[in-house]
Amino acid sequence: MQRKFVLLVVSLSIILAAGLIAAGWMIYKRQLTPKPSAAASPVSGGDIFENVNNPIKGSIPETNPFKPKTNPFAESKTNPFKGVYTNPF
Repeated sequence: MQRKFVLLVVSLSIILAAGLIAAGWMIYKRQLTPKPSAAASPVSGGDIFENVNNPIKGSIPETNPFKPKTNPFAESKTNPFKGVYTNPF
């Protein structure tokens, strides 16, 4: 019984120590990264808007470069034997 209690206390202390080390490491890394300031950015939204190309200006390509076919069978032969064979009787 006493051995189980010691094992439980040791395992909980190891888990607690690992959690404290991980939390300390995350706080340390967060303080090392520089935070961007508002004065460091000289470009404003208006400057970006003026520099972006407007897709509506200029030529817009045709969405359908082909002429639509209203009758798909206009170019096909409907009767391939028409005018080829004449009945002698």
